[in-house]
Amino acid sequence: MPDFFSNNTTPEAVNRGAGRLMYASMSTTFPTAISAVINLSTYAAQTGGGWFDLGSTKGGIQISFNNSEESIDVDQINSDIDTYVTGAEMSVSTTLAETTLDRLAFAWEGDAVTINAVPTTPEKNTAFGPFEDYTMRRLAVGARNTKSGKLRLFVFRKANRAPQDSQIEFNKAGEQQTIPVRFNILPDTSIATVRARYGVAFDQQ
Repeated sequence: MPDFFSNNTTPEAVNRGAGRLMYASMSTTFPTAISAVINLSTYAAQTGGGWFDLGSTKGGIQISFNNSEESIDVDQINSDIDTYVTGAEMSVSTTLAETTLDRLAFAWEGDAVTINAVPTTPEKNTAFGPFEDYTMRRLAVGARNTKSGKLRLFVFRKANRAPQDSQIEFNKAGEQQTIPVRFNILPDTSIATVRARYGVAFDQQ
């Protein structure tokens, strides 16, 4: 008897596993292939190409997409007759597991991280304040399929920090220190194709 649920689903088509978060400055050329972001021989971030890792995360990396709409109706029909898109939003969120000064400066829009070599033990330092604007960046979220070993990479053209409460707690017990972060993905209006203005997803075949 034929399988009622017959389909072509393969283990490689069903994904689960840890992700990887990377960033680059807006001056970095937008990639046209995964290899522009990740060295496919070593899997290191292409720092020479302007891409850098944000390190370990905890609780996963979430890419969210949503849109809003308004409906159109008439008195003579007891139902909406059409809907119109009125807005769209996309975001990336995660929790950084490495609470270094470099990660704090990134997440909290801090000052540049520097090293003071004058003390007997050199000291790394940064500073924080009521910033007035966000640092715009490119953002990438990558993952490796545990079955096939192939890579998937989402690259976003414009991303900046979204409001996100985060706190560092010093306690002898309880959860480890982490830094929750969230990024708003913004459309790049210089891209002619409207449906490509947030970013591009790459899949190794």
